[in-house]
Formats: sequence, structure tokens, C-alpha cells
Amino acid sequence: MKSPKEKISFFMKSFRYALRGISYAWKTEENFRSEVVISVIVLVMSFAFPLRPIQQVLVGLLVVWVLTLELVNTVLERMMDILNPKIHPFVKVTKDLMAGAVLVSAAGAFVIGLIIFYPYLKNLFFTFF
Repeated sequence: MKSPKEKISFFMKSFRYALRGISYAWKTEENFRSEVVISVIVLVMSFAFPLRPIQQVLVGLLVVWVLTLELVNTVLERMMDILNPKIHPFVKVTKDLMAGAVLVSAAGAFVIGLIIFYPYLKNLFFTFF
């Protein structure tokens, strides 16, 4: 059985590995960088506007969902790159399906975000014009 010190050390190593993976995605995936920037803007908006707590939770979950799915997409793309499309024709299909899954989740998050933020953005717009 691991001592508390060993458990903390193991946790810290795991945390570093996770951050290294996120850093890799940030450095190599333009879509991930774009999604992170958009996510930060959306999260700032979720605190700037008087959203109900359930709306804030939903916005947070959507942000996490899209970013997580993009990371999973990156993992599967790298795995498929190792296999190479010449080995099996479904490699390309698998990569396209994952890209489609990310697109569907991002589009769904966008629509839900519009529904949540529309009243606040409309009021903000009419305040200035």
C-alpha cells in the first residue's frame, strides 16, 4: 500500500503528464487553440452577465465537453496516423467521424450558447444603439 507521500507524488506526476498532453494539443492543434480562446471568452461572458446558476453550469459543461472531445479527437488522429490509411481504408473514415463529432458538439454548444446569451447580448446592443 502506498504511503500518503507516494500517493501525492503519483498524483503530481499524473497531473504533469496531463498538462504535457494539453500543452501538446495547444502547440500542434490550431482548432484546439481557437476553441480555448473562444471558451475563455464564453466563460468571461458567463460571469459578466447575470446568468442563473444552472445556465453557468451548462456553459461550463459545454466548454469542458467541446475541449475534451477535441483532445480525444487529437488522440485518435495520432493513433490513426501511426496506422496509416494505406493499412486500412477505415482510418480516414475514423478520422472524419471524429472531426464530425467535434463539429456537432461545437455547433450544439454554439446554439445553446446563443439561446443562453441572446437576451443579454440583445440588451447590451440596444443600450449602445
